[in-house]
Amino acid sequence: MEPERQSHDLAEAAWDRWARSAADWDNRSRASSTTWVPPIMEALVDAARNSALGRFYPFTSHASLCFRTCPQHRQGEDDALPVMIALRPGGRYLVVHKQAPTETLLETTSAEEAVARAVQALQEYGQPQGPDRSSGRPGAVRATTNHDSPTAGQLRHAPR
Repeated sequence: MEPERQSHDLAEAAWDRWARSAADWDNRSRASSTTWVPPIMEALVDAARNSALGRFYPFTSHASLCFRTCPQHRQGEDDALPVMIALRPGGRYLVVHKQAPTETLLETTSAEEAVARAVQALQEYGQPQGPDRSSGRPGAVRATTNHDSPTAGQLRHAPR
């Protein structure tokens, strides 16, 4: 199988798993009277999957949807994208960026708006936009910046 197709298939499989998990998550939230977590993960996963974020691998951490540049985390490597979308009480989404952790980039009740702002934040901070399909290596990531050419520190590659 060619590397580009393999990378695409791995990402699609990850999103398929998260679509099922998000539906289960929301059903548990609806059925429980003891959780603050709103049943809005399924809408978020769907919106993210159908955006530029769909090129990355999803995972959750503390009621937040996060994204990484490769299928599995490797100890000692920071493969997670610096933007995440947290679920908040009242059916709200909170978009934050690691480079500005105390600054809320957006708080909204719209999954689509939250995802659009997360994509915009990645562009503003010069972070990877997704697998670089031109490199021929599965999981390779291309960075885009506001500058003409990214520095070595702005480029990361997923494990080979």
